[in-house]
Amino acid sequence: MAYSVTRDITAGPLVLLGVRGSVGAVYSEHRTDCPGYGAAVELPAVLELLAAVNAGQITAAQAQGALAPFLDRLDEHHREMDALAARYDYS
Repeated sequence: MAYSVTRDITAGPLVLLGVRGSVGAVYSEHRTDCPGYGAAVELPAVLELLAAVNAGQITAAQAQGALAPFLDRLDEHHREMDALAARYDYS
């Protein structure tokens, strides 16, 4: 069950307010073992982070770290879904 998430994100001095994303989404079979699989973040925010890296305003590590709130929420979502599945495990 996927649902929307809104988070403010910070990368060094850059603050992006109300960045929208989703967790629990299903994507292609590629990158299933990569961190963040099952989460999405609005493209304009990602492009703004990349532009700030390109301009030297923030580092790539700061841009990556700014997405941590979405990764954290994705981890939470996985725990919630595991608990829900366990409640209905009739094996």
